[in-house]
Amino acid sequence: MRRFQLNYNVLYHSLFRIFLRTVEACCTWQVRSVQLTSKSRVLLFSAAGIGDTLTDSVVFKALSESYPGIELGAVCHRRRKALLDHNPYVSAVFCYSKGILAFFHLYRELRAAGPWDAILHLRGNDPEPRCLSFLLNPGATWSVPQMTRLQAFCGHTVWQPDWDQTHGVEQTLRIAQALGAQVSSPHLIFELSPKECEESESFFRSQGLGDRPRLVLQVGGGRRANWRDWPIESYAKVMEYFCERPIDLIVLGGKDHLDRSCDLKGLLKEKAVRYFDFIGKTTLVQSAWLLKSSRAVVSTDTGMMHLSFAVGARVVALIHCNNPACRVGPYGYGDRHRVIELKRPEEYAKPSDVSMKQITPAQVIEKLKELGL
Repeated sequence: MRRFQLNYNVLYHSLFRIFLRTVEACCTWQVRSVQLTSKSRVLLFSAAGIGDTLTDSVVFKALSESYPGIELGAVCHRRRKALLDHNPYVSAVFCYSKGILAFFHLYRELRAAGPWDAILHLRGNDPEPRCLSFLLNPGATWSVPQMTRLQAFCGHTVWQPDWDQTHGVEQTLRIAQALGAQVSSPHLIFELSPKECEESESFFRSQGLGDRPRLVLQVGGGRRANWRDWPIESYAKVMEYFCERPIDLIVLGGKDHLDRSCDLKGLLKEKAVRYFDFIGKTTLVQSAWLLKSSRAVVSTDTGMMHLSFAVGARVVALIHCNNPACRVGPYGYGDRHRVIELKRPEEYAKPSDVSMKQITPAQVIEKLKELGL
């Protein structure tokens, strides 16, 4: 099955390469001057993971504040739709998924919803999003060269020579600024409705949570880049420290973290530490409310860390030096959060050269105390 999937992916991307070469050889187009107004219609591609999609949420706010009444369409991965649905500055959401049929279906949908005065590539440019924007309006597209190998298909380039040293919020916000947009408060956005808050709280109450302060520990990241994960033994020691206090300890994670859930259970069984395990058991909305209603959150560089920023939770962020806090950490929040970041050694070559074990439970406990626990 895996071999079939690999062969399918090779064929799929080969077809797109042929398509791109054909289009590049046969089509001519002109760069258009773009002047946005409150009556403009703009399409934004943000087809990436949870953290990057939330980072891009600031761009929608900047455009809406600068041009009140502007219509903003968003293209995101189908699994990230909830993130855009909870951004009040988004007018319409279009879902993106892999596959030739899905590509042409989305193209027809976007074309019917157009025309678009400008198309902004925020995240996830290659190859399908770039092809879609070219078919829709290549002369009105905007992007950053560091994010694509298909720059010839873009009308406007926003050069960022300091890309690798720039925070993710600023990276894509600069695209909006090139179009004259500014933002008053560049915070990540995920707005829960009162009904969602009430229903989520009812769910957690039914699972035994009460009125005590909540400490949420996000115990894992994505399937890739596991060098960002903090050892489960370290989480266990933090929980042991706080278990005697009037605090509800809560662990959070996705279904791909169930093995870490089992490891944590084994470590804490003899210690008789009482905690609530919601790993793989909550929706994105429920997780957002759990983070929002917490006294503090401990997380590595994960989508849940960024979601915590977006809903206003206080976070102790554990950051690996390979992707430093200046790029992924809290942005514009003053002293609301605490960051513990590994130092990058002089002879650093790859992420495995530095272990997250170097961050100690004692460091995390001290930062949590600073946040009021």
